[in-house]
Amino acid sequence: MPTPVPLFDLSRVLMPHRPALHAALERCLTHGIFVLGPEVAQFEKQLATYLGTPQAIGLSSGTDSLLATFLALISQGRLQPGDEILTTAFTFIASATSILRAGLRPVFVDIAPGHFHPQIADYEQAWGPKTRGVLIVHLFGEPQPLDEIAQLCADNNGVMIEDCAQAIGAVQPDGRAVGTRGLAGTLSFFPAKNLGTLGDGGAAYTADPELGQRIREIRQHGMAAKYQHQHLGGNFRLDALHAAFLAVLLPELGGWIAARRQHAARYTHEFKTLSDRGLLTLPGTIPGHAWNQYVIRTPHRDRVKAHLDSLSIGNAIYYPSALHVQGALRTANPPAALANTDRACQEVLALPIYPGLQEYEQALVIQAVTDALNAA
Repeated sequence: MPTPVPLFDLSRVLMPHRPALHAALERCLTHGIFVLGPEVAQFEKQLATYLGTPQAIGLSSGTDSLLATFLALISQGRLQPGDEILTTAFTFIASATSILRAGLRPVFVDIAPGHFHPQIADYEQAWGPKTRGVLIVHLFGEPQPLDEIAQLCADNNGVMIEDCAQAIGAVQPDGRAVGTRGLAGTLSFFPAKNLGTLGDGGAAYTADPELGQRIREIRQHGMAAKYQHQHLGGNFRLDALHAAFLAVLLPELGGWIAARRQHAARYTHEFKTLSDRGLLTLPGTIPGHAWNQYVIRTPHRDRVKAHLDSLSIGNAIYYPSALHVQGALRTANPPAALANTDRACQEVLALPIYPGLQEYEQALVIQAVTDALNAA
C-alpha cells in the first residue's frame, strides 16, 4: 500500500500541547463560564498584543467576524444598504456572502495574470459610482501590498477591510501584521488555519475604538446594555472553551509559521527546474508570507492530482470554481467575465505544508509532482 501523506493532520500539531489543552478544559469546567467571560477577555488581550492593535474581539467564526464588521459599519452609517464592495471572486464564498448578508453588494474584480489577487489597476477599473469600499483577501497567507489600494479608498471616501482568515502570522513590508492597515481585519480559527481551535472561532480587530465597541455589541444581538438592542446583530460570540484553547496555542504560532516557511522554501527550490521548463507556476515568495497553503499552478493539474491521489498523497483544489459562477451569488452579482480567475480555477493545486509535515513526506510529495509533470 502507498505511504499516505496527509494534506493536514491537526493531531500531530496538537500532540505536544495536550496537557496544556486539558488544563484549559479543566479550568473552564471549574469556573463554569462557557460563553464570553474571563477566558475570552484574556485571549482578546493576548491576540491584540500579538497583532499590535489596540483591540481584538472574539467571535464565533471567520464568517461571522466579517458579517459583524460589515453590520457594525452599516450601524455607524459608514456604509449604507445597497453599497457596493469590491472584492475577489477567487476565494472562499464567505468573503462575498458576508457582504451580501449585511445588505451590501459584492462586486467581483478579476485577479491579475500570474497572481492570486487583483492588483491596484483592477480595483481602479472596477470602482463605480456605487462603490463604497474594498474587501482585501490575503489568500493562502500571502500579504497584499496595500498602499495604493488604501489611497484609492481614501480618495473616494471608501472603507478598506482585510479578510485575514488564511493569513494570521503574515506581515506587511513595514513589519505590521496583516489586518492592521485597513479599518478592520478579521480572522478565522477554523482548525486547518495557521492558528486553529478545536472547533470554530474567529476574531475582528481594529484601531477604531467606536467600531470595536460596535462589533462587540453586534456579536450579542446589537445589545449595548442588557435587553437594550440598538443595532441589528446576531449571536456571534466566541465560546470560552475555544478562547482557552487558543490562548494555549497562540504562543506556538511563530514556530509553526517558521516551519511553514521552511517547507515552502524547499518546495520552491525543488520545483525550480519544473518552473523553468514551463510545467508549473510557483506561488510568489513574498516576504512576510504565512503559507496557510502552498498552491502551484499547472495546465496539467488533473494529471498531477490523479497521480498524488494514487499514492495517497494529500492535495486539494482551492478553488475549483470561483464565486462569480456560484448560484448563491448570481442574484446579487450577475456572472462577469473574469478570465484570469477562471483559468486559475483550472490550474491550482495545494500541496501539504502544515507544521507537522515530515522531511521524508515532503520528499515524497516533491517526487510525485516531478514524476507526474515529467510524464506530461
